[in-house]
Amino acid sequence: MDFNHLHLYVDDVAHWRDHLVWQWGGALIPPAILPAPGSTHPPTTALVCLGRVPLLLSAPNHPGDSVDRYLHLHPPGVGDVAFWVADLDRVLSPLLAQGGHLLTPITETPGGRWCQVQGWGSLRHTLVQSERPMGWVPGVGSIPNGPTSEAKTLISHIDHGVINVAAGQMAAAVDWYRQRLGFQPQQRFTIDTPWSGLRSQVLAHPQGGATLPINEPTTPTSQIQEFLDWNRGAGVQHIALHTGDIVHTVRGLKALGVRFLDVPQGYYRALDQRPHPGHIAEAWQHLQILADWDDGTPQAKLLQTFTQPLFAMPTLFFEIIQRQTSWVNQQPIMAQGFGERNFQALFEAMEQDQQKRAKPQPDRENPDL
Repeated sequence: MDFNHLHLYVDDVAHWRDHLVWQWGGALIPPAILPAPGSTHPPTTALVCLGRVPLLLSAPNHPGDSVDRYLHLHPPGVGDVAFWVADLDRVLSPLLAQGGHLLTPITETPGGRWCQVQGWGSLRHTLVQSERPMGWVPGVGSIPNGPTSEAKTLISHIDHGVINVAAGQMAAAVDWYRQRLGFQPQQRFTIDTPWSGLRSQVLAHPQGGATLPINEPTTPTSQIQEFLDWNRGAGVQHIALHTGDIVHTVRGLKALGVRFLDVPQGYYRALDQRPHPGHIAEAWQHLQILADWDDGTPQAKLLQTFTQPLFAMPTLFFEIIQRQTSWVNQQPIMAQGFGERNFQALFEAMEQDQQKRAKPQPDRENPDL
């Protein structure tokens, strides 16, 4: 199981389509899905690729449809994380046997087979069986396999997607994805600061690259709880986009106007004091890129940075990540993990932004205010 595409539910497709094209270097694919010239009807669907990663955008097509219902419950965000599967029937059978809910029956098309199932909370998952991951999006068509859509940012694939759930719900959410979709628990982390904290359980699929860390807050002031308040429930907090050259990608995105989190003061001084720091590029410091590594293979560094929220509310944001490869005994060793040693610095950076926002908070009794 691998990531296939993300489906963003938004209120204005044209606005966010143009934002992702002009401020994120995205490629509109294919143009045929746009309204005909002279049409007075705004588009309700568009597909934009960030590098090779397809982002499907949808606005409500009519009152009461799935996007409309989602936006009545939540602000704009990721309503559907789509997975590529090698054998749709094999994946669907245990899911239904475990009580999974099929939202859309299996549909056969020339490009592939697909269906949609209910995920955790309001989140949906489209399951796609096609020739290759990220090569075909149901209802839209094939994605070019050439370098044109990747050239601007070098983004190659989705590294992982993070789901935030309410306090006390992490174990149940982990069981849902383990029992129904076959994910397996990996690392588990707890982060505590004087201001707040979180617990995180990483899930990875044993047959593919799909990885889903699930977070829950440990304090009412946690930035996880802030997300839950603004999002009005559980949902996707961030998506990590993998790049082959993080310096090139971040420079390009910053030049287009994408804003990133500031790294706490003193981070790079502390980095130099870690065992086996190896080469710390000046560009990483200039661009405020975080670095982590395994002490046994410090040449293979995990590099990451995080954008400001995409939408007006502090909900969905992107991580840009690069996993460097080192050769040991003529074998390639790729950086693993999720920058665990950076979690504290990341959490502190998010808290700084959270404290700037501080007030007003969303009205819990009147969530639409």
